[in-house]
Amino acid sequence: YSEIKAFWHRRGNFKIVPFAPIKTKKPFLFLNELEFHLKSELKKVNEFLHYKLMQKRSIGNIFNTDVNKLIVLDTVKSLGINIPPTLITTIKEELIEFKNKFQELIIKPISEGVLFSSPDIGSVYNYTNVLSEELLKSLDNTFPLTLFQAKVEKKYELRIFYLHESFFSMAIFSQDDLQTSIDFRKYNSEKPNRTVPFELPTIQKEKLRTLMKMLELNTGSIDMAVNTNNEFIFFEVNPIGQFGMTSSPCNFYLEKKIAEFLTNETK
Repeated sequence: YSEIKAFWHRRGNFKIVPFAPIKTKKPFLFLNELEFHLKSELKKVNEFLHYKLMQKRSIGNIFNTDVNKLIVLDTVKSLGINIPPTLITTIKEELIEFKNKFQELIIKPISEGVLFSSPDIGSVYNYTNVLSEELLKSLDNTFPLTLFQAKVEKKYELRIFYLHESFFSMAIFSQDDLQTSIDFRKYNSEKPNRTVPFELPTIQKEKLRTLMKMLELNTGSIDMAVNTNNEFIFFEVNPIGQFGMTSSPCNFYLEKKIAEFLTNETK
């Protein structure tokens, strides 16, 4: 521990010792409970090691790699940052009323996106999609908890990499391509979206800095958009978001900035 000067946590955890099944000389009625207790012991030691490491110079927070999107949206709204009108419901009647008010709606996961994959079948990944009339009609009167938002008419999207109070922002002209207009992750490799460096207004930077401090994040990728009324709309923040897609097109050289941050003990 004393030899560690700085670290960057993105994913992963410590594995202190392999956990082997417990063997007892005599039958023990609470063997499962005992194994659970011993795993809890290891978990607390793990947490302590990360707690100590967090006192070092660092990027990332192992205690907060999976933020709750609903808590984030509520926090964002409290800071005066615009979010799309949002509904979480299981009732078709409520959804129809919401759709009548805002016309076009999108559907997105409440938690993280899912990836179903099989060597025999292939892969299925969920993207942000528009709620079609066909899908709406096919729904039962009740359905699993689902998040709906009013569709934002975007001029362009913003991908913002945040690193210790500094912002590196890129505008993505995803609206110019029908394939990427709803979710730019549906990349068009043959005709990629135009991307350019973008300078966030000072007031937006101040609000986003406050947000990241409240979420206890010193890094992350923030997704926003500027709508046709030139308003900034917040979508979400990913604490372990990729930065290469922002760094390379905009010549931000984030790899170099990250290395300099981790090696500069006086900063």
